[in-house]
Amino acid sequence: MIDRTIQLGECKLHYQLCGQEHRSLPILFLHGWGISAEPYGEVLEQLGKVHPVYAPDLPSFARSRYDKLIPDYKTYAAFLIEFLDALNLEQVHLVGHSFGGGISLTIAALFPDRVKSLSLLGSTGIPTAPVPEIISKRAIEMTAQLALPKPELKLTTIPKVFTHNLLSNTANLLQALLLSLYGDLRHLLPSIQAPALLLWSDKDLTEPLAIANEMANLLPNSRLAIVPEGFHEWGLWYPEKFTSMVLEFTQQIERYSFISR
Repeated sequence: MIDRTIQLGECKLHYQLCGQEHRSLPILFLHGWGISAEPYGEVLEQLGKVHPVYAPDLPSFARSRYDKLIPDYKTYAAFLIEFLDALNLEQVHLVGHSFGGGISLTIAALFPDRVKSLSLLGSTGIPTAPVPEIISKRAIEMTAQLALPKPELKLTTIPKVFTHNLLSNTANLLQALLLSLYGDLRHLLPSIQAPALLLWSDKDLTEPLAIANEMANLLPNSRLAIVPEGFHEWGLWYPEKFTSMVLEFTQQIERYSFISR
């Protein structure tokens, strides 16, 4: 795992890179709301065994410095296309968790030639519960997750990164929360042609299965895979299962593209 930074206009973007020696198409990995790429270390290492993986901290989050308010998914998407351009990455597999999934959907809709496939873990993009209800659900979910693997992530790494963002990036943290809860991408989904794998826990309280089913119905070339593992962040607690499902999908896409030539 290599840590790098790149200057994109007024944003000094930090990203992690691994697996750069592989010849498969690269993965652009986008983290969930409130944190950074750091808690996904095991996920990135597993994905990096097959693909080059680029995992930025989203602009203004954690180690990516940016002082202005980011108003919408489209602005995040534009930042990330600028990031791909700067690294001369013409096309990528997008892997996004939660808020990173909503950004991935926006990139796929607005910049279709840059996206080979989408793997979305509990993605945002369809409005969910009001703030009081979501706070209650998250409290239940986070308490239940304490019994699951990776206690150091839940008790140390994630709280550390979230606290940093809360103190140093309050405005964009709250704006991103509003986008996660109420940002509506349904008008974009039918135009997305990239193959999409939707990975959902049947216990997800943050983005419940009703959202997964609606998203699958709106995305023309999608498949929904439902797992029994734990809750909205299940891919963090079970990185081997999550990454094996993603890699099976990306390799299937690449094999099909090779045969179709």
